[in-house]
Amino acid sequence: MEKGAGSQKEGLRGKDSNGSPSREVPRSQLTEKGPVSGAMDPISGAVGTLSGDLGPEVAPGPPSGAPTSHAGPWLQRMLLLILKASGLRVSLPEAAPLTVLLLQRYMAEELPTLPSAPCPAYYYDVTVTDGTYQEKCLLAPQLNGLVQRNRLGAGRRVKITHCSYMYNEKSLSPGFVCIEELEILEGASAFAGPASQLPICHAKTILPLKGGKKHYLPLWNNDDPFGDMWVERKPLREDGLEEFKPTSISILAMTWESKFSFPPLRVRIIHKSRLRYFGKPKTKLDVPYQAYFDVADQSGMVLMVLWGSLCPEWYHSMKIGTVLLLEKYAVKKSVSSIIQSSPEDLHMKRFSSIEIALNVRDPPAKINIIPEHKIKPEWKL
Repeated sequence: MEKGAGSQKEGLRGKDSNGSPSREVPRSQLTEKGPVSGAMDPISGAVGTLSGDLGPEVAPGPPSGAPTSHAGPWLQRMLLLILKASGLRVSLPEAAPLTVLLLQRYMAEELPTLPSAPCPAYYYDVTVTDGTYQEKCLLAPQLNGLVQRNRLGAGRRVKITHCSYMYNEKSLSPGFVCIEELEILEGASAFAGPASQLPICHAKTILPLKGGKKHYLPLWNNDDPFGDMWVERKPLREDGLEEFKPTSISILAMTWESKFSFPPLRVRIIHKSRLRYFGKPKTKLDVPYQAYFDVADQSGMVLMVLWGSLCPEWYHSMKIGTVLLLEKYAVKKSVSSIIQSSPEDLHMKRFSSIEIALNVRDPPAKINIIPEHKIKPEWKL
Protein backbone atom coordinates (compact mmCIF):
# COMPACT_ATOMS: atom_id res chain seq x y z
CA MET A 1 0.00 0.00 0.00
CA GLU A 2 1.26 3.45 -0.81
CA LYS A 3 0.77 6.51 1.29
CA GLY A 4 1.63 10.15 1.14
CA ALA A 5 3.74 11.57 3.89
CA GLY A 6 1.04 14.10 4.73
CA SER A 7 -2.24 13.37 6.46
CA GLN A 8 -5.20 12.25 4.35
CA LYS A 9 -7.08 15.23 2.94
CA GLU A 10 -10.49 15.60 1.33
CA GLY A 11 -11.56 17.51 -1.74
CA LEU A 12 -9.97 16.46 -4.99
CA ARG A 13 -11.35 17.89 -8.20
CA GLY A 14 -10.64 18.63 -11.85
CA LYS A 15 -11.45 21.97 -13.47
CA ASP A 16 -11.92 23.20 -17.00
CA SER A 17 -10.22 26.41 -18.06
CA ASN A 18 -13.40 28.42 -17.46
CA GLY A 19 -13.14 27.61 -13.78
CA SER A 20 -16.18 25.34 -13.49
CA PRO A 21 -15.46 22.24 -11.42
CA SER A 22 -15.98 18.83 -12.99
CA ARG A 23 -16.22 17.12 -9.65
CA GLU A 24 -16.03 18.71 -6.24
CA VAL A 25 -16.71 17.69 -2.69
CA PRO A 26 -16.49 19.93 0.39
CA ARG A 27 -12.91 20.29 1.44
CA SER A 28 -11.06 21.68 4.38
CA GLN A 29 -7.66 23.29 3.99
CA LEU A 30 -5.97 20.78 1.75
CA THR A 31 -2.69 22.28 0.63
CA GLU A 32 -0.20 24.93 1.39
CA LYS A 33 -0.72 28.09 -0.58
CA GLY A 34 2.06 29.68 -2.47
CA PRO A 35 5.77 28.81 -2.39
CA VAL A 36 7.08 26.91 0.58
CA SER A 37 9.51 28.56 2.93
CA GLY A 38 13.03 27.84 1.76
CA ALA A 39 11.92 26.78 -1.75
CA MET A 40 12.20 28.82 -4.91
CA ASP A 41 9.28 30.92 -6.06
CA PRO A 42 7.39 28.86 -8.67
CA ILE A 43 7.53 31.69 -11.18
CA SER A 44 10.63 33.79 -10.71
CA GLY A 45 12.80 32.23 -8.00
CA ALA A 46 16.29 30.94 -8.61
CA VAL A 47 16.64 27.28 -9.32
CA GLY A 48 18.77 25.15 -7.00
CA THR A 49 20.46 21.83 -7.50
CA LEU A 50 18.12 18.84 -7.37
CA SER A 51 19.22 15.92 -5.25
CA GLY A 52 18.80 12.15 -5.65
CA ASP A 53 17.02 11.11 -8.84
CA LEU A 54 15.67 14.55 -9.63
CA GLY A 55 18.51 15.24 -12.01
CA PRO A 56 21.22 17.90 -12.28
CA GLU A 57 20.81 21.66 -12.09
CA VAL A 58 17.99 23.01 -14.19
CA ALA A 59 18.82 23.45 -17.86
CA PRO A 60 19.18 27.11 -18.89
CA GLY A 61 16.79 27.10 -21.86
CA PRO A 62 13.11 27.91 -21.30
CA PRO A 63 10.71 24.97 -21.70
CA SER A 64 7.63 25.05 -23.85
CA GLY A 65 4.94 26.91 -21.90
CA ALA A 66 7.30 28.31 -19.26
CA PRO A 67 5.99 31.53 -17.72
CA THR A 68 9.22 33.51 -18.02
CA SER A 69 12.32 33.36 -20.16
CA HIS A 70 14.50 32.89 -17.04
CA ALA A 71 12.57 29.97 -15.56
CA GLY A 72 13.86 26.41 -15.75
CA PRO A 73 11.85 23.32 -16.77
CA TRP A 74 8.60 23.36 -14.85
CA LEU A 75 8.53 19.65 -13.94
CA GLN A 76 11.90 19.92 -12.19
CA ARG A 77 10.75 22.99 -10.31
CA MET A 78 7.44 21.38 -9.34
CA LEU A 79 9.22 18.33 -7.90
CA LEU A 80 11.57 20.54 -5.89
CA LEU A 81 8.62 22.43 -4.46
CA ILE A 82 6.84 19.21 -3.44
CA LEU A 83 9.89 17.68 -1.79
CA LYS A 84 10.54 20.85 0.23
CA ALA A 85 6.92 21.24 1.28
CA SER A 86 5.64 20.39 4.73
CA GLY A 87 3.68 17.17 4.34
CA LEU A 88 4.97 16.71 0.76
CA ARG A 89 1.87 18.41 -0.62
CA VAL A 90 1.64 21.77 -2.41
CA SER A 91 -0.75 24.14 -4.11
CA LEU A 92 0.46 25.57 -7.43
CA PRO A 93 -1.78 28.50 -8.37
CA GLU A 94 0.72 29.72 -10.99
CA ALA A 95 1.41 26.33 -12.57
CA ALA A 96 2.77 26.20 -16.11
CA PRO A 97 0.81 24.42 -18.87
CA LEU A 98 1.75 20.79 -19.52
CA THR A 99 0.86 18.38 -22.32
CA VAL A 100 -0.52 14.91 -21.62
CA LEU A 101 1.56 12.36 -23.52
CA LEU A 102 0.06 9.11 -22.31
CA LEU A 103 -2.72 7.65 -20.16
CA GLN A 104 -2.25 4.14 -18.76
CA ARG A 105 -4.81 2.10 -16.82
CA TYR A 106 -4.35 -0.81 -14.41
CA MET A 107 -6.28 -2.77 -11.81
CA ALA A 108 -6.46 -1.28 -8.31
CA GLU A 109 -5.34 -3.49 -5.41
CA GLU A 110 -6.44 -1.86 -2.19
CA LEU A 111 -9.64 -2.04 -0.21
CA PRO A 112 -11.10 1.23 1.13
CA THR A 113 -9.74 2.38 4.49
CA LEU A 114 -13.26 3.21 5.69
CA PRO A 115 -16.34 1.00 5.19
CA SER A 116 -18.21 3.81 3.44
CA ALA A 117 -15.29 4.92 1.25
CA PRO A 118 -15.46 4.02 -2.45
CA CYS A 119 -12.86 1.60 -3.75
CA PRO A 120 -11.62 2.47 -7.25
CA ALA A 121 -11.62 -0.46 -9.66
CA TYR A 122 -8.71 1.01 -11.64
CA TYR A 123 -5.86 3.48 -11.34
CA TYR A 124 -4.55 5.76 -14.09
CA ASP A 125 -0.95 6.84 -14.63
CA VAL A 126 -0.64 10.12 -16.54
CA THR A 127 2.59 11.01 -18.35
CA VAL A 128 2.99 14.76 -18.91
CA THR A 129 5.65 16.96 -20.47
CA ASP A 130 6.73 20.57 -20.11
CA GLY A 131 8.56 20.38 -23.44
CA THR A 132 11.90 19.61 -21.81
CA TYR A 133 11.18 16.68 -19.51
CA GLN A 134 8.46 14.05 -19.19
CA GLU A 135 7.10 12.64 -15.93
CA LYS A 136 4.73 9.80 -15.06
CA CYS A 137 2.26 10.75 -12.31
CA LEU A 138 -0.59 8.99 -10.56
CA LEU A 139 -4.03 10.47 -11.11
CA ALA A 140 -5.89 10.63 -7.78
CA PRO A 141 -8.82 8.17 -7.96
CA GLN A 142 -11.32 10.99 -7.34
CA LEU A 143 -10.32 12.35 -10.77
CA ASN A 144 -10.87 9.08 -12.64
CA GLY A 145 -14.12 10.47 -14.03
CA LEU A 146 -12.15 12.93 -16.17
CA VAL A 147 -10.70 9.97 -18.08
CA GLN A 148 -13.90 7.94 -18.12
CA ARG A 149 -15.85 10.88 -19.56
CA ASN A 150 -13.08 11.41 -22.15
CA ARG A 151 -12.25 14.91 -20.89
CA LEU A 152 -8.65 13.99 -20.05
CA GLY A 153 -6.62 12.23 -22.71
CA ALA A 154 -3.39 12.21 -24.67
CA GLY A 155 -2.74 15.56 -26.37
CA ARG A 156 -4.74 17.65 -23.89
CA ARG A 157 -3.16 20.67 -22.21
CA VAL A 158 -3.45 20.81 -18.42
CA LYS A 159 -2.22 22.65 -15.36
CA ILE A 160 -1.48 20.65 -12.21
CA THR A 161 -2.74 22.95 -9.45
CA HIS A 162 -2.49 20.61 -6.41
CA CYS A 163 -0.23 17.59 -6.04
CA SER A 164 1.57 15.47 -3.48
CA TYR A 165 4.44 13.02 -3.27
CA MET A 166 3.76 9.33 -2.51
CA TYR A 167 5.84 6.21 -1.92
CA ASN A 168 5.20 2.68 -3.13
CA GLU A 169 5.77 0.36 -0.18
CA LYS A 170 5.84 -2.65 -2.53
CA SER A 171 8.84 -1.26 -4.40
CA LEU A 172 12.32 0.02 -3.53
CA SER A 173 12.12 2.62 -6.29
CA PRO A 174 11.76 6.35 -5.53
CA GLY A 175 8.33 7.85 -4.95
CA PHE A 176 6.08 9.55 -7.46
CA VAL A 177 3.84 12.58 -7.92
CA CYS A 178 0.11 12.21 -7.30
CA ILE A 179 -2.09 14.73 -9.16
CA GLU A 180 -4.82 15.87 -6.75
CA GLU A 181 -6.28 18.77 -8.75
CA LEU A 182 -5.78 19.88 -12.31
CA GLU A 183 -7.17 22.40 -14.76
CA ILE A 184 -7.98 21.27 -18.29
CA LEU A 185 -7.03 23.98 -20.80
CA GLU A 186 -8.59 24.75 -24.16
CA GLY A 187 -6.64 24.72 -27.39
CA ALA A 188 -4.19 22.38 -29.06
CA SER A 189 -0.94 21.29 -27.52
CA ALA A 190 2.18 23.25 -28.43
CA PHE A 191 4.34 20.10 -28.06
CA ALA A 192 4.93 18.30 -31.36
CA GLY A 193 8.23 16.45 -30.83
CA PRO A 194 8.72 12.68 -30.35
CA ALA A 195 8.00 11.77 -26.73
CA SER A 196 10.63 9.01 -26.73
CA GLN A 197 13.40 11.60 -26.96
CA LEU A 198 12.30 13.48 -23.84
CA PRO A 199 14.38 12.69 -20.73
CA ILE A 200 12.50 11.41 -17.69
CA CYS A 201 12.44 13.86 -14.84
CA HIS A 202 12.06 11.52 -11.84
CA ALA A 203 9.90 8.36 -11.94
CA LYS A 204 11.99 6.02 -14.10
CA THR A 205 9.77 2.93 -14.24
CA ILE A 206 7.84 1.14 -16.97
CA LEU A 207 5.60 -0.56 -14.37
CA PRO A 208 2.44 0.89 -12.81
CA LEU A 209 3.25 3.42 -10.10
CA LYS A 210 0.83 2.29 -7.39
CA GLY A 211 0.72 -1.23 -5.96
CA GLY A 212 2.39 -4.33 -7.30
CA LYS A 213 0.79 -4.85 -10.72
CA LYS A 214 3.17 -5.89 -13.48
CA HIS A 215 1.29 -4.70 -16.55
CA TYR A 216 -1.14 -2.11 -17.93
CA LEU A 217 -4.55 -2.74 -19.43
CA PRO A 218 -6.01 -1.24 -22.61
CA LEU A 219 -7.64 2.10 -21.85
CA TRP A 220 -11.22 1.08 -22.67
CA ASN A 221 -11.42 -2.71 -22.20
CA ASN A 222 -9.58 -5.53 -20.45
CA ASP A 223 -9.45 -8.28 -23.04
CA ASP A 224 -7.26 -6.95 -25.86
CA PRO A 225 -3.49 -7.58 -25.86
CA PHE A 226 -1.77 -4.37 -24.81
CA GLY A 227 1.82 -3.32 -24.20
CA ASP A 228 5.31 -4.51 -25.00
CA MET A 229 5.01 -7.74 -23.00
CA TRP A 230 2.89 -9.33 -25.78
CA VAL A 231 5.31 -11.25 -28.03
CA GLU A 232 4.41 -10.88 -31.69
CA ARG A 233 6.05 -14.06 -32.99
CA LYS A 234 7.71 -17.06 -31.32
CA PRO A 235 10.51 -18.92 -33.15
CA LEU A 236 9.61 -22.13 -34.97
CA ARG A 237 10.92 -25.59 -34.11
CA GLU A 238 12.92 -26.72 -37.13
CA ASP A 239 15.09 -29.58 -35.84
CA GLY A 240 14.69 -32.76 -33.82
CA LEU A 241 11.06 -33.38 -34.69
CA GLU A 242 11.66 -37.02 -35.68
CA GLU A 243 12.77 -38.05 -32.18
CA PHE A 244 9.27 -37.56 -30.73
CA LYS A 245 6.65 -40.31 -30.71
CA PRO A 246 3.42 -38.41 -30.05
CA THR A 247 0.31 -39.93 -28.53
CA SER A 248 -3.17 -39.19 -29.83
CA ILE A 249 -6.06 -37.30 -28.26
CA SER A 250 -8.20 -40.44 -28.16
CA ILE A 251 -5.56 -42.44 -26.25
CA LEU A 252 -5.02 -39.49 -23.92
CA ALA A 253 -8.75 -39.35 -23.14
CA MET A 254 -8.77 -43.05 -22.20
CA THR A 255 -5.58 -43.13 -20.09
CA TRP A 256 -5.06 -39.68 -18.55
CA GLU A 257 -6.45 -40.52 -15.09
CA SER A 258 -3.81 -43.19 -14.54
CA LYS A 259 -0.84 -41.03 -15.51
CA PHE A 260 1.17 -38.29 -13.81
CA SER A 261 3.01 -37.21 -16.96
CA PHE A 262 2.03 -37.51 -20.58
CA PRO A 263 3.80 -38.29 -23.86
CA PRO A 264 4.19 -35.54 -26.46
CA LEU A 265 1.06 -34.47 -28.31
CA ARG A 266 0.96 -33.09 -31.87
CA VAL A 267 -2.14 -31.06 -32.79
CA ARG A 268 -3.41 -28.38 -35.15
CA ILE A 269 -5.35 -25.34 -33.90
CA ILE A 270 -8.92 -25.39 -35.27
CA HIS A 271 -10.52 -22.51 -33.34
CA LYS A 272 -9.18 -19.66 -31.21
CA SER A 273 -11.05 -17.53 -28.68
CA ARG A 274 -10.48 -13.94 -27.65
CA LEU A 275 -8.43 -13.34 -24.55
CA ARG A 276 -10.27 -13.42 -21.24
CA TYR A 277 -9.08 -11.21 -18.39
CA PHE A 278 -10.07 -12.45 -14.93
CA GLY A 279 -8.14 -9.99 -12.76
CA LYS A 280 -9.66 -8.54 -9.59
CA PRO A 281 -8.21 -6.14 -7.01
CA LYS A 282 -6.90 -9.01 -4.88
CA THR A 283 -5.87 -11.36 -7.71
CA LYS A 284 -2.46 -12.84 -6.92
CA LEU A 285 -1.52 -13.67 -10.51
CA ASP A 286 0.75 -11.14 -12.20
CA VAL A 287 -0.92 -11.71 -15.60
CA PRO A 288 -4.50 -12.95 -15.04
CA TYR A 289 -5.35 -13.94 -18.61
CA GLN A 290 -6.57 -17.11 -20.27
CA ALA A 291 -7.36 -18.13 -23.84
CA TYR A 292 -9.23 -21.13 -25.25
CA PHE A 293 -8.37 -23.16 -28.34
CA ASP A 294 -9.90 -26.15 -30.07
CA VAL A 295 -7.06 -28.43 -31.21
CA ALA A 296 -7.28 -31.64 -33.21
CA ASP A 297 -5.31 -34.59 -34.52
CA GLN A 298 -6.37 -37.56 -36.66
CA SER A 299 -8.35 -39.07 -33.75
CA GLY A 300 -10.50 -36.10 -32.75
CA MET A 301 -10.73 -32.68 -31.17
CA VAL A 302 -10.22 -31.38 -27.61
CA LEU A 303 -10.22 -28.08 -25.73
CA MET A 304 -6.85 -26.49 -24.88
CA VAL A 305 -6.51 -23.65 -22.35
CA LEU A 306 -3.58 -21.23 -22.23
CA TRP A 307 -3.08 -19.66 -18.78
CA GLY A 308 -1.42 -16.70 -17.11
CA SER A 309 1.91 -15.35 -18.28
CA LEU A 310 1.98 -17.86 -21.15
CA CYS A 311 -0.71 -15.74 -22.83
CA PRO A 312 1.56 -12.75 -23.56
CA GLU A 313 4.27 -15.15 -24.70
CA TRP A 314 2.24 -17.40 -27.01
CA TYR A 315 -1.19 -15.93 -27.84
CA HIS A 316 -0.17 -13.99 -30.96
CA SER A 317 1.77 -16.96 -32.37
CA MET A 318 -1.03 -19.49 -31.86
CA LYS A 319 -3.10 -18.86 -34.98
CA ILE A 320 -5.82 -20.96 -36.56
CA GLY A 321 -4.01 -23.63 -38.61
CA THR A 322 -0.82 -23.55 -36.48
CA VAL A 323 0.59 -27.01 -35.69
CA LEU A 324 1.86 -27.46 -32.13
CA LEU A 325 4.11 -30.07 -30.58
CA LEU A 326 3.33 -30.12 -26.86
CA GLU A 327 6.16 -31.75 -24.90
CA LYS A 328 4.89 -30.89 -21.42
CA TYR A 329 1.30 -30.11 -20.49
CA ALA A 330 -1.43 -31.05 -18.01
CA VAL A 331 -4.71 -32.87 -18.59
CA LYS A 332 -7.77 -31.98 -16.53
CA LYS A 333 -11.40 -32.93 -16.38
CA SER A 334 -13.39 -30.47 -18.48
CA VAL A 335 -16.68 -29.06 -17.25
CA SER A 336 -17.88 -27.92 -20.67
CA SER A 337 -16.58 -26.90 -24.05
CA ILE A 338 -16.06 -23.15 -24.37
CA ILE A 339 -15.71 -22.91 -28.16
CA GLN A 340 -18.63 -23.97 -30.32
CA SER A 341 -17.92 -26.28 -33.23
CA SER A 342 -18.63 -25.07 -36.73
CA PRO A 343 -20.55 -27.24 -39.26
CA GLU A 344 -17.39 -28.36 -41.04
CA ASP A 345 -16.09 -29.84 -37.76
CA LEU A 346 -19.13 -32.07 -37.15
CA HIS A 347 -17.35 -35.05 -38.71
CA MET A 348 -14.66 -34.84 -36.02
CA LYS A 349 -15.14 -36.56 -32.70
CA ARG A 350 -14.96 -34.16 -29.76
CA PHE A 351 -13.48 -35.43 -26.51
CA SER A 352 -15.41 -33.14 -24.19
CA SER A 353 -14.54 -34.92 -20.93
CA ILE A 354 -10.97 -33.56 -20.80
CA GLU A 355 -9.01 -30.40 -21.59
CA ILE A 356 -5.34 -29.68 -22.20
CA ALA A 357 -3.94 -27.09 -19.76
CA LEU A 358 -0.84 -25.05 -20.57
CA ASN A 359 0.51 -23.21 -17.54
CA VAL A 360 3.79 -21.91 -16.13
CA ARG A 361 3.87 -24.63 -13.45
CA ASP A 362 2.48 -28.05 -12.45
CA PRO A 363 4.04 -28.85 -14.89
CA PRO A 364 5.64 -25.93 -16.73
CA ALA A 365 4.39 -26.18 -20.29
CA LYS A 366 6.85 -26.82 -23.09
CA ILE A 367 5.42 -25.72 -26.44
CA ASN A 368 6.84 -25.93 -29.96
CA ILE A 369 5.45 -24.51 -33.20
CA ILE A 370 6.13 -26.73 -36.22
CA PRO A 371 6.67 -24.82 -39.48
CA GLU A 372 4.33 -25.69 -42.32
CA HIS A 373 7.05 -27.16 -44.52
CA LYS A 374 7.91 -29.71 -41.81
CA ILE A 375 4.37 -31.09 -41.54
CA LYS A 376 4.05 -34.60 -43.02
CA PRO A 377 0.92 -35.88 -44.81
CA GLU A 378 0.86 -39.07 -42.73
CA TRP A 379 0.21 -37.01 -39.60
CA LYS A 380 -3.32 -36.38 -41.00
CA LEU A 381 -3.61 -32.98 -39.36
